[in-house]
Amino acid sequence: MTVRINDILDEVSAYVPDTERRLIEKAYVFSAQVHQGQKRLSGEPYLNHPLEVAHIVAQMHLDVTAVAAALLHDAIEDSLTKREDIRSEFGDEVAQVVDGLTKISKMDFRSEEEQQAENFRKMILAMSKDLRVLLIKLVDRLHNMRTLEYHNRGAQLRIARETLDIYAPLANRLGIHWLQIELEELSLKFLEPDDYRVLKAKLDSIAREKDEFLKDVIAQIQSKLTEAGIKAELKSRIKHIYSVYQKLKRQNIPLENIYDVLGVRVIVNTVGECYAALGIIHNMWKPIQQRIKDFIAMPKPNKYQSLHTTVFGPMGERIEIQIRTYEMDFIANEGIAAHWLYKDYSKLQDQGKFKDHDGQELSWLRRLLESHKELKNPREFLQSVKLDLYPEDVFVFTPRGEVLQFPLGATPLDFAYSVHTQLGHQCSGAKINGQIVKLNYELKSGDVIEILRSPKQHPSKDWLRIARTSRARNKIQTWLRTQEREQSIALGREMLEKKLRSLHVAKDVDLESLAKDFTFKTADDMYAAIGFGRTSVNQVAHKILPEEQKKEFKEALPKKKQVGSSVVVKGVDNLLIRFARCCRPIPGDDIVGFITRGKGITVHRSGCPYATEIDSQRLIPVEWDTSVGENHEIELTVICEDKPGMLGSMTAVIGARNINITKLNASSMPDGNSMCVFRVLVRDLAELEKLSTDLRKLKGVERIERR
Repeated sequence: MTVRINDILDEVSAYVPDTERRLIEKAYVFSAQVHQGQKRLSGEPYLNHPLEVAHIVAQMHLDVTAVAAALLHDAIEDSLTKREDIRSEFGDEVAQVVDGLTKISKMDFRSEEEQQAENFRKMILAMSKDLRVLLIKLVDRLHNMRTLEYHNRGAQLRIARETLDIYAPLANRLGIHWLQIELEELSLKFLEPDDYRVLKAKLDSIAREKDEFLKDVIAQIQSKLTEAGIKAELKSRIKHIYSVYQKLKRQNIPLENIYDVLGVRVIVNTVGECYAALGIIHNMWKPIQQRIKDFIAMPKPNKYQSLHTTVFGPMGERIEIQIRTYEMDFIANEGIAAHWLYKDYSKLQDQGKFKDHDGQELSWLRRLLESHKELKNPREFLQSVKLDLYPEDVFVFTPRGEVLQFPLGATPLDFAYSVHTQLGHQCSGAKINGQIVKLNYELKSGDVIEILRSPKQHPSKDWLRIARTSRARNKIQTWLRTQEREQSIALGREMLEKKLRSLHVAKDVDLESLAKDFTFKTADDMYAAIGFGRTSVNQVAHKILPEEQKKEFKEALPKKKQVGSSVVVKGVDNLLIRFARCCRPIPGDDIVGFITRGKGITVHRSGCPYATEIDSQRLIPVEWDTSVGENHEIELTVICEDKPGMLGSMTAVIGARNINITKLNASSMPDGNSMCVFRVLVRDLAELEKLSTDLRKLKGVERIERR
């Protein structure tokens, strides 16, 4: 059923005064005007989308600013509306939230993983200004996932993968359980449609078969609790689809071997009654010891609290039972959004910014922001985010009894760097529960950790394979880069001094001034550039020489050196050049060079995923020499109908362009199509595009991709 503005107002009226509703009504009128005539892919009016988002936001009991911003969240992006218009109509607070949402939505998600990381970086920055930006964005993504069937298959896969990698873990970190579950299940539905369909059918069948059994279990528990004077509400549940899918995939077991598919939730009034109920249930049925978990005494990072136990119930059936208070149950479902109900609004606001109420709920967010400051590479940032967002956590103790939290798989290195950077750098080992262990030991909940340190110890590249937290990896990478720079400075200084000695140049040269002549801030920066190979030592030496000597030295210092016949590298000589096989650049492509001492220069296409991983200090500008007409090998993948004569038609088209085929591989695909991979020699991008155009004209060719 389509949501209408009155549905939103009715929802809001339960928790805000009528006077505050005027802002929402005004936002609705404004949104209706800017989206007038616009349609979604489904064909429905575009206004339905902000209405649906605002309705969910209202159901989460967020304030009127959030509801108004939800109605306006696409106004700037999809119309001529400007931020100044929003500010003048609705004030700074609403404008700030809408602007944060707009910055996120403007990012293009169509590229590879590094672009997703770049987008998420923008989202984190926006979220740091106002948490409501993230909450609305999550709801926006939820509604988009609910209508994902109207997108093409490629867009479905891209959006669903991004949702599973980024948004569902964020919902979990914020403790919004219902939102996390729906995002995960919708993602699975599109990523693995066959698995989803089969698994859903099986779980629905189990739910029908076990309905009477669970009713009987609930009745027995209810009877025992009533006898003990404990008022309780009991609910049955079947484990949600994505959770089961993960377990099946992780453990490689059949569905029949998953014993916590069936579940019962017991909701009571007090913490004391939680533990009393646990004792009563354990007296009724034998518990599985290793399946008893106390998240009340030790809550999860997202504030989740509950007692979990698995018992051998009636007829030996395994049943997972969760026991919690009403407040715990509410927070388990609503997470951080639940605080809007319990806190006074005036205490939550500080110049339009929401406070971190107890200092703990958003500590993970602050860690991510610190990571953002240190990491320059988008792919590195995404990996660190993924490491820190997933919910598997372990809890360990310091020698003083303090509890620290780490992701599953964390090591003593992660512990050391969480305490202090220098302790991490000098970590030589660790004692776990009094026993010396190696640095790659994986921490377990309950471990007592003592770090062993040595002034002679220092980080190595191997540590990057051991560390699991973003903080530890960032600190290690920063130290390694610093050391590499120091080594390059020493090498560059030695190279320059040797060159100046060979030219009999006086030792009293003002190197700081010389560095500034080359636009370096300091002499060390110049030495580092020489050591890295970004600046030629001959160029620097030439600058110092008297005019009469420069003519003799000219042969040793070409202004630009042509290497590899078709590429020109400015400022670097006597280096080998090779073209990256990962992206196979050809003239006409935007390119970038990557210097490696002893291996020359590797040329990548600028959009190559590997190029984004390259240390910026090792990048060097390169350009094509258009006067050279050599051929370059590229790889084309053609998806076409699997029918007689198709391959012959394609080779004929290639031959008609006088293009040589160096390698050909053709294979049938499960969907009835054929995949043909051609390696061909072309002069430049223009010739490749003409060839691709000719191939696309052939009847039966569906798609052409260049590696």
